[in-house]
Amino acid sequence: MRTVRAFVRDNPGRWLWTAAVFSLAALLPEYVFPVLCFAAYIMTLRGAHVPFAPTEKLAFAFYWWLLCGVLYSGSRVSALATLALWGFFYLGWRAVMHTVDTAPKLDAVLFGGALCGGAAGGIGILQMVLFHYGAYIAKPLKTCLNPFWHLLDSGVAGLAVRLWPQRLMPVLQRTDFIAIRDRASGTFTNPVFFAAFLCMMAPLCAYGVFWFRGRARRLVSLLCMGLTLGGIACSYSRGPYLALAVVFAVLLFYGRKAAWKLLCALAVGAAALAVTAGGVFRRLLTLFHPEDISVNTHAQIWRACFDLLRGHWLFGYGTGVDNVRRALHETYGIEQPHAHNILLELLLENGVIGAALFCGVLLLLAVRLVLLAKRGGKARGAAVTLLASVAGFCACGMTDDLFYGLKPLCCFLLLLGLSECAVRVYAPADEDDGGAV
Repeated sequence: MRTVRAFVRDNPGRWLWTAAVFSLAALLPEYVFPVLCFAAYIMTLRGAHVPFAPTEKLAFAFYWWLLCGVLYSGSRVSALATLALWGFFYLGWRAVMHTVDTAPKLDAVLFGGALCGGAAGGIGILQMVLFHYGAYIAKPLKTCLNPFWHLLDSGVAGLAVRLWPQRLMPVLQRTDFIAIRDRASGTFTNPVFFAAFLCMMAPLCAYGVFWFRGRARRLVSLLCMGLTLGGIACSYSRGPYLALAVVFAVLLFYGRKAAWKLLCALAVGAAALAVTAGGVFRRLLTLFHPEDISVNTHAQIWRACFDLLRGHWLFGYGTGVDNVRRALHETYGIEQPHAHNILLELLLENGVIGAALFCGVLLLLAVRLVLLAKRGGKARGAAVTLLASVAGFCACGMTDDLFYGLKPLCCFLLLLGLSECAVRVYAPADEDDGGAV
């Protein structure tokens, strides 16, 4: 603790607001964390001047295309809401770029993300422990903490509905928060979003294990890694299970020594799950069951979405998820809110042009991180870590529209900003072994 206080004392400044957002946003309710983000934006963006990174310039082109999509969207309210959310959380990208300008600060923010992942994962594990054994103590314990903020969410939703103008009620897709009781949702309202977040944070835990110097920080990172992976397991979300394999595959590029340790840890973790939580493997194997409801629903959605693309593949139906939701409901009778795939959703909303611009941002970022990784040392560690985090997000997005959630969108843009910070911090030097937290 003294070391942490000394580090903060020696590194004061507005970057602590960025670290707070990265460390706390995912743990707060959906209607609270934007307030923290807004406060951080005010504190970090005023008077700061940092050149735009190449990925930001391409992201601007994507954003302008979203703006063009508003003009021909069949749902202006949904389109404007989408535009506002992308713009608001993009400010987080800017805040990161303005404040994380040294290797110690970069390490500190990564460590904060690892701690956040560990805390969220621990909550998810507790939720499933209570689901299976809480009733032995008191029956309400079985479900009262899953999702973690559900009691508060219900109260806030009830108040919001009473205050919301009646003539605008049709705009609201839901008037309450969902609660899936038999799968861990952590501090999120959806187990898939929860698991996707943990897939993004798992590489940050691995970075602490392999690249921090202090034993205490490595041990804490290792503990956070275990809690993060346990949280993913308790979500019973098969898409993130498969995404986790992508994350580990990218992390193998740390180097041969780290790769062997990762493979051994994976084998030990899989064995422990087989002994203590066989339901995780049974849940994964249901992917191959021909009557699985989730798999069949995804297949129906994707067939409908490909059918909707006919004649609209170039420009799409316009910005805003409501266009897709209404088509699925009214034309195909599928009671689902989106395409359950980020690329397919982008194609339907913004056509090939929008999807190409988005993929261009990811491809350019990947190229920059790969070039950074070639420098070796901690530059390689940071580059591979952040590449694995972004890859984990994209892999989870193949089975769900993660941009439908506020927290996943916020964390994704923060990671993009942090990736550019890593390039800025390490690219000027051929060798930078300093800066360990």
